[in-house]
Amino acid sequence: MLARCANLYRTTYSARIQPCFWSVGARPAILALIQQQQPRFQYSSSAKDPAKTASEPKKTLVLPQSYAETVRRLLKRFLPQYQSLAIGKVVYEACSTYPEFKEFWVDDCQLPETFQTWFSTTSLYVWMAMVRIRADPNAKYYSQGLVDCFFRDAEQKMRSSGIKSSRIVNDTLKDLVSSFKGTVMSLDEGFARSDAVLAAAIWRNLVPVDENVIQVDRIAQYVRRQLQRLDKCTINDLTTGGFTFERVE
Repeated sequence: MLARCANLYRTTYSARIQPCFWSVGARPAILALIQQQQPRFQYSSSAKDPAKTASEPKKTLVLPQSYAETVRRLLKRFLPQYQSLAIGKVVYEACSTYPEFKEFWVDDCQLPETFQTWFSTTSLYVWMAMVRIRADPNAKYYSQGLVDCFFRDAEQKMRSSGIKSSRIVNDTLKDLVSSFKGTVMSLDEGFARSDAVLAAAIWRNLVPVDENVIQVDRIAQYVRRQLQRLDKCTINDLTTGGFTFERVE
């Protein structure tokens, strides 16, 4: 009985099993077929013919005039935002490289050579540049880039002086921001009203020494002269490094 079942199983399943497609006898035919079809799928890595490449016309994308103007207007709206930091660095370089810090502000005005004195005097030059930038349609971005560079420099000076605590640096920067806003408001009022109000703002924020009344008058006249020069200066000259402040005389 077991022998008959085994013979039946062997006969049934052997009839169902088909010969393997990748049998030994079929290999030469399959290889020949692959070789015939291989050039269709082969990618050439050789260089192109220079004469054929030169004769081929170059494809260029040309937008219609209306589309080009629309794209130009859209890019022009967002362009000042991306250029504000770079322009702020250029303008701040002119505001922070005044050569008479030690000669005039420390020696003649009898101010201590400290970080606070540097911050106060630099605020004056930053404010004068901001007055000129306000006349430009992109004043919002340029002024913000200038102020950002100013306070980054202030933070760097604090850390280079030995202050390692981030909490102390952040608290000091908050106080400096409030002081800078007050200085800008006072100088704006003096600029809009009269030389006396401007001199009072300079005395309160920059030179709070009673013996330096003559120096305060010199600074007020100097500020008026620099604002006149800035008014004649184009915004392109200011934002590309073509303007420098004169020495205090």
